[in-house]
Amino acid sequence: MNKKQDKSRKDVEAEIWSAITAFEQILEVLPNDRASLEALAHAYEQMGDHTKAKEYFVRFANVLLEEGDYESASSLLDKLKAYAQEDENVNALVKRINSLVQKKTSSPPSVVSAESILEKKVAGEEKKAAAGFNISEELALAWSLLEANQLTQDEYAGIVQDLSEMSARESVSTISVLHVLEARAFKNLEKIVAYISHKYGTPYISLSTFELRPEPVSVLPIEFIIKCGVLIFDFIGKDALAVILNPANKQLRKEVENLAQRKCHFYITLASEFDKAIEKIRAGNQA
Repeated sequence: MNKKQDKSRKDVEAEIWSAITAFEQILEVLPNDRASLEALAHAYEQMGDHTKAKEYFVRFANVLLEEGDYESASSLLDKLKAYAQEDENVNALVKRINSLVQKKTSSPPSVVSAESILEKKVAGEEKKAAAGFNISEELALAWSLLEANQLTQDEYAGIVQDLSEMSARESVSTISVLHVLEARAFKNLEKIVAYISHKYGTPYISLSTFELRPEPVSVLPIEFIIKCGVLIFDFIGKDALAVILNPANKQLRKEVENLAQRKCHFYITLASEFDKAIEKIRAGNQA
């Protein structure tokens, strides 16, 4: 029994190390890749290597500060504070984040023209649409499923490995936890979908039962739809109905509503149904 448990643990560790290697290879090409830095910080923390975990949390925080994303940087404070007591450099970083966040919240809004606001908004939305997939959000969803006992440790490790391998490939396809679970023929898939649906307030729908009319499906750029795993499939009055494969991604929900310029009601569907919808949209675009 113990040998079986040890083997299972070794298999899990091997998969995590494989994922770590994949992310570190990404950083060799893109040293400031936010998703890889965050994934490595959590992976090393899980493996018990707190020295490396601290290194990547610090690097991740510094990248966020350089990009002016103080809100995301502040979300790392609890992690950083755990290392700050024994590391003066980390302590200084914590103080810097707190100072920048406080400065931002206390600064009066600058006076700019309506035209300037519109230009910045459009540019920002185009940039977000082009940015596409963010693996850290999928890793966060997988982690939340592990913490909620919806996944075992080895199932979680396998998902992390698959996500890292999929994200390293240069292919135009949707990458999500739900895609990985279906590809692995996960026996509790329906239970997982039901859990996500309930936790994040996104009712399940069978997307194949809806007619995909050009007007709603064309609201979002097709590249954004595929990379982010989200699709507006219908309108109800002035509001939009959308399926999202990772309802836990609050930022993505906001981006969708900003791009759509209307309130969106979000639902969840199976990855396979989402892929079939993409095929229909592509076929319609080519017709």
